[in-house]
Amino acid sequence: MTGQRTYNRKLLMGAACATLVVNSYVLFLSLVSLVDTNDRVRHSIIVKGELARVSVEKSNAESNQRGYLLTSDIRYLDPYYSAANIIRSKLDRLRELVSDNAEQLRYVEKMSELIDLRFDEMGEAIVLQSAGNSAGAVEQVRKNRGKEIGIEFYRTVERMQQAEERLLLEREAEAELAKRAAFLTLIGFIATTALLLAALFFLGRREIARKTQASMEHEAMAVTLREQSERLARERNDVAQLNEASNFLQSCNSMEEISAVIGPFLERLFPNNSGAIYITAPSRNRLDLIGSWGDRAFPSHFAPHDCWGLRRGQIEARDANDVRPRCEHHASEPHADHELCIPLVAQGETLGLLSLLAQTAGSDAAERRDTRRLAEMAARQIGLTLSNIRLRESLRDQSIRDPMTKAFNRRHLETVFEKEMAKAIRYGRPLSIAMLDIDHFKRYNDTHGHQAGDAALITVTQHIQSKLRESDWLFRYGGEEFLILFSESGSTDAATRLDHIRESVSMLGITNDGIALPHVTISCGAAGLGEHAETFEALVSAADAALYEAKKAGRNQVRRASELTAIGKIA
Repeated sequence: MTGQRTYNRKLLMGAACATLVVNSYVLFLSLVSLVDTNDRVRHSIIVKGELARVSVEKSNAESNQRGYLLTSDIRYLDPYYSAANIIRSKLDRLRELVSDNAEQLRYVEKMSELIDLRFDEMGEAIVLQSAGNSAGAVEQVRKNRGKEIGIEFYRTVERMQQAEERLLLEREAEAELAKRAAFLTLIGFIATTALLLAALFFLGRREIARKTQASMEHEAMAVTLREQSERLARERNDVAQLNEASNFLQSCNSMEEISAVIGPFLERLFPNNSGAIYITAPSRNRLDLIGSWGDRAFPSHFAPHDCWGLRRGQIEARDANDVRPRCEHHASEPHADHELCIPLVAQGETLGLLSLLAQTAGSDAAERRDTRRLAEMAARQIGLTLSNIRLRESLRDQSIRDPMTKAFNRRHLETVFEKEMAKAIRYGRPLSIAMLDIDHFKRYNDTHGHQAGDAALITVTQHIQSKLRESDWLFRYGGEEFLILFSESGSTDAATRLDHIRESVSMLGITNDGIALPHVTISCGAAGLGEHAETFEALVSAADAALYEAKKAGRNQVRRASELTAIGKIA
C-alpha cells in the first residue's frame, strides 16, 4: 500500500511538472507575441512621427526661404539648409522603416520627388536673390509652382498617414488580441497551478487523516485565493476604467475638452479620494487647475516650488502623522489621512501634477499601495495625452501663423475668408477687409538695422491685435504689409476703427534690447464686401488701391475704397 502511494505521488508530481512546463511554454509564447505586436504598434507611431517632422521641416524651409527673399538676410539660409538636410535624413529613415511595405515605400519615393522639385524651385529663387537679381527671384516666386507641389506633397503625406493609421489600427487590434491571449494564458497558468496545488493538498490531507492543522491550512489557502481573486477583479476593473478614460483623453483635441472630461473619470477611479489635475502654464512659473473632484477645495493655481513632488522631481507620498513638511498647495485644507502628489511627465518634460487627498481615515497599507499604483498608471497616461495635445497644437500653430509676428499667415487667409464670406452672405452681415503697412519701413530698417525693424514689426502687430475684437482676424500679408478681416463691419465702421488704431500706433513706444526706437506710422486702405467687390481677389485689389491712395496722399492716414470710386480711381 505504501509503495502504491509512493508511485501515485511520483506520478502526480511528474504530471504536475509536465503541466507546468507546458503552461510556462504557452505563457512564454503569448508574451513573445505580445512584445512583437507592441513593437509593430510602436513602429507605426514612429513612422507617423517622422511624417509629421518632415511636414514641419518643409514649412520651416519655406518660411526661411521667404524670409531670405524678403530681407536678403543670409541668417535665414542656415535654418533653410538645416531643414533640407533634416528632411532628407527623415525620408531616408522613412524608407528604412517602410522598406517591407511596397505601398508606403511608393509614397515615400513620391514625397522625395516632390521635396526635390520644391527645393530645386526654392533654390533657384535663392540663387537669383543671392546674385542681386531680386526681380528675377520675385518672378520665380510668382510662378507659384510651389503651391501645386505643396498640395501634392501634403496629399501624399495624408495618404501615407491614412495608410499608416490603418496599419496602426490593425496592429493595435493585434496587440489587444495578444494582450488578451497573454492574460488568458496567465489565468490558465494560475488556474492549472491552483488545481495542481489543490490536488497535492488533497493527497496530503488524506495522509495526515483528519488532522485539525490540515483543515486550518486548507481554509487559510482558500481565503488567500479568494482575496487574490477579488484583488485581480478589482485590478481588472481599474484597468478597464483607466483604458476607457485613456480612450476619451486621446480623442480630445484641446485642453478645454480635457478639462471637461478628466474630473468625472478620475473620480470613478479614486472614489475614496479628493483630487485635482494641474497643468504647467506656458510661462513655467505656475500650475493651473483644469479639473478636480471630491469635497476638498484646491487652489486655482500655485507656484512649482509649493509642491515637494515637483521640487524633487518624484512622487511625494505623505501620511497624517508624517514629520516631513506638507506641500504648500495643501496648506489651506485640514490634514488628510494620506496625501499623494505625482508629477505628470512625458519625454522628460514635467507637464503638470496629479494631487490626491484621502477622504476617509483608517485606510490600510494595501489600499494605499493600490491607490498609488493606479495613480501612477493614470499619471503616465495623462502625461502622454497632455504631451500629444501640446504637440498637435504646436504643429497646427506653426502651420497657420507667421513665426516672427505670430499673426496668421497668408496661406491661412484664404481658408478663413471663405468661411467668413459664407457666413456674411448667409446671415446678411457686412464684411470688410483692410490693407495696411508701416510707412517708410525700408528706410527704418536701413537706418536702425533689421533687428530694430523686427522689433517694430512685432510691437505693431501685438498692438494691433490688442485693438481688434475676438471675431476679427489679423494676417501678415507680406513684409511690412498686413491684412485685417473685420467680421460684421462695413467699410465705414472699419475705417473708423482703423483710424483709432492708426492714431494709437503713431504714439506707440518701441524698444530693442532696452533701447528706445523712433515711433512709426501706418497707412490703411479699407474695402467692403458687396460695397466695392464681390470676390476675395477684387476686394483685396480695392483695399490695396485705397492703401496706395493713402500713401500717395502723405501716409499716416486711412482711405476707403468708396472714396476712391468718387474720384474715379476704381471702375
